[in-house]
Amino acid sequence: MASLAVNTSQKETNYRSLQTRYKALTEERDQLQTRYKALTEERDKLQTRYKAPTEERDQLQTRYKALTEERDQLQTRYKALTEERDQLQTRYKALTEERDQLQTRYKALTEERDQLQTRYKALTEERDQLQTRYKALTEERDQLQTRYKTLTEERDQLQTSYKTHTEERDKLQRDRDTFQSLLVKCPNGWKEFGNHFYYVSTEKNNWEDANQDCLKRGAQLVIINNQKEQKFLITLNIRTWIGLTDHETEGTWKWVDDTPLTTAYWGDEEPTNGGGKYGEEDCAEINNSWYSDPVKKWNDVSCTTLLNWICEKVN
Repeated sequence: MASLAVNTSQKETNYRSLQTRYKALTEERDQLQTRYKALTEERDKLQTRYKAPTEERDQLQTRYKALTEERDQLQTRYKALTEERDQLQTRYKALTEERDQLQTRYKALTEERDQLQTRYKALTEERDQLQTRYKALTEERDQLQTRYKTLTEERDQLQTSYKTHTEERDKLQRDRDTFQSLLVKCPNGWKEFGNHFYYVSTEKNNWEDANQDCLKRGAQLVIINNQKEQKFLITLNIRTWIGLTDHETEGTWKWVDDTPLTTAYWGDEEPTNGGGKYGEEDCAEINNSWYSDPVKKWNDVSCTTLLNWICEKVN
């Protein structure tokens, strides 16, 4: 576009220069014609008056011919310049149309730019708002993290304090229980082990009657919870009922409080349920005379067997 504008400007300058030269040449020609006319008149006068030599006339004719040729050249150049002008006008018209199209496109582009600037401004404001909100949220997060850290430390301190207090409480409770156990007098005829009291019958009875006797005494047939208790009970008598039976479901042994058996101290090959020789053996006894193992002394026996029994109640 810039190159086309430069070429057009140069041609317009050349065209004006040619017009100026053409005008000057025309004026010069007119002056020459006037002078020629005056010269002709003068020549005629001279011919009339002086009968000037023919040579001067011939010279004038030669000059006239030269002027005529020059005029023809100017006319040819004028025609060429006119054609060039027409071409320039055509090109100028096309350039004008192109300019109008460019102006239309420029206007549309300007409107689009303005819209983009408006949208950019709105987007920038939105971004600034988001940055402000992000900064505020970050500060809030940092505050929450600080509070969380403080709260965590406080919780840990409380947990430590709670653990310490719990240990102190448990120790106090143990001390209290120990003190209370010292205050509770063991009933007459009962033996104390740990925090439990044990009664060993002086008579013999079947398992069910033995259990009923314990209930009347506010106790129950003994439930053995650990090896220490088992070893203690072995020392009380030779054969005694304990609160263990499978009379509800064969092979499923339960204590008298209906809890299932978990830790057992059966003697060798026990329980056998009598091996089919002695009927059902659905109740358990401690028999420390049959087995060599110092702890495993349990035996299953018929519930109608008459044995001593051991009652147990918590201190």
